[in-house]
Amino acid sequence: TAAPDQPVTANSTTRRTNVTTTQEIRESRATSVKDLVTQSRPQWPRQTLVFLDNEPDPTGTAVSRNPSTVKEIRYLTKSEAQIKWGSRVGDAVIQIITR
Repeated sequence: TAAPDQPVTANSTTRRTNVTTTQEIRESRATSVKDLVTQSRPQWPRQTLVFLDNEPDPTGTAVSRNPSTVKEIRYLTKSEAQIKWGSRVGDAVIQIITR
C-alpha cells in the first residue's frame, strides 16, 4: 500500500484488496502461487487454509502451481470463509481460482 505521504496510484490501490487479480498474476514473474502471494501480498497471513477453486487443499500442493494456470487468488477472513463454506472452515482461507 502507499505510505501516507505518497500519492495513491492504481497499483497501490489494487494492492490494498484481498484479491490478486488476473492482471497482477499475468505481470508477475513468480514461478509458483506461493511466490506470487509472498511477493504481491506480503501482508496476507501465511498460516491459512488453502482452497483450490471451492475445495480444500489438504496436501498443500496448490501453492506449488504455476501462476499461469490461475485466474485469481483471494484472501478470505475466517468469517468470510465460514459464510462461503460453512462451519467446517475454522480459519482464514487463501482461495486459488483456476482458469
